[in-house]
Amino acid sequence: MASQSGMRVLWVCNVVLPEIARQMEGGEAPSIGGWMDSIWKAVRSQPDLTLGICFPLRPGQRKQKGECAGAVYYGFAQDRLVYEAYDGQLEEQFREILADFKPDILHVFGTEYVHTLAAVRAFDKRERTVISIQGMVSIYAEHFMAGVPRWVQTGRTFRDLVKRDNLLRQRAGFLKRGVFEREAVQRAGHIIGRTDWDKACTRQMQPDGVYHFCNETLRGSFYEGRWELENCERHSIFASQGSYPIKGFHYLLKAAPILLRRYPDLKIYVAGGDITRAQSLKDRLRMTSYGKYVRQLIEENKLAEKVIYTGFLDERAMRDRYLKSHVFVSPSSIENSPNSVGEAMLVGMPVVASDVGGVKNLMTHEKEGYVYQADAPYMLAYYIGKIFDDDDLARCLGSQAHGRAAKTHDRQANASRLMEIYGEILEG
Repeated sequence: MASQSGMRVLWVCNVVLPEIARQMEGGEAPSIGGWMDSIWKAVRSQPDLTLGICFPLRPGQRKQKGECAGAVYYGFAQDRLVYEAYDGQLEEQFREILADFKPDILHVFGTEYVHTLAAVRAFDKRERTVISIQGMVSIYAEHFMAGVPRWVQTGRTFRDLVKRDNLLRQRAGFLKRGVFEREAVQRAGHIIGRTDWDKACTRQMQPDGVYHFCNETLRGSFYEGRWELENCERHSIFASQGSYPIKGFHYLLKAAPILLRRYPDLKIYVAGGDITRAQSLKDRLRMTSYGKYVRQLIEENKLAEKVIYTGFLDERAMRDRYLKSHVFVSPSSIENSPNSVGEAMLVGMPVVASDVGGVKNLMTHEKEGYVYQADAPYMLAYYIGKIFDDDDLARCLGSQAHGRAAKTHDRQANASRLMEIYGEILEG
């Protein structure tokens, strides 16, 4: 490998990293992005790496530059309400940042937003540009409505009318953003991925790009603490998201009545705000079409006392919610390698996940968890029931999941691999 001495790498992130956010004016760290903090902490001890970090600012914040833990950071101004139109002003901001930092490599995390394309265009060095794949909106759009009735797809609540944002409109937004995503991938000479799914998708867009394998590093709190059956709430399920159709919460609600017949003490916890809340006129006016559909499923299946929205959880509170639950479920209609599944496995709890995207690259069916056909909620109920009924099985699945995840998400191994990739890019 060629010498990496003096390597300057500019990261472009979708969100301000929590450690930087705490140092900036206001000091409010976002509830997401902790996994990137983990990557940063793992690589910043590298003596030959000089790191710059870019991220979008909140509306109203002005462009800014600073230094945190040895990295130079740049906040760029972006209209976060407009994701579906190209913003040439973003490209100009990136040219200023690039001229100031002078990177050898541009490393963009994620393809979902237009600033990815703006950064890639501004840098304009294909052989030194690498994109890490997270999800892919151009592909997700094809699965957006899975399992959602047509009347829900076309429906419009008061909120949807005001915001012009029903489910069909949201899917159309994914498709528009997907145009920018495809161009960004095509302009990048290098891709970092970790699953058969992201390799297949990017190969179709960019047959000549170099694909580099590197596993994901997760949020720091999930490397601490282990799930124990004796400390969990029996017959409780945790789902980490449920606010829009791709996360498949409606499938879990269709599985729930099957489980409820056998486990009357069933509880389903879902992280995030209550999209079904209708206690006041203001609540009802804010409800989305998908929230209305979820509310209907809850009422029809007599789950009002069984479904609990936790509200937004910070990193440690999220980990604690995993540890308190009997089973983690990922019922999504599409994913790449969901960090939520990795986090559940890392703390050593039983997992049931839909067989979508790259999930099979994370876990082996019947060894480290169960995978099931995504549109078969009766199979989801079946595998959850197996875990509820067999304590030895639950412990075995959790233990094996932890062992697999500890290797997949090894922070130092993944940091070393990332540095190898940077070296490979510089070698050309």
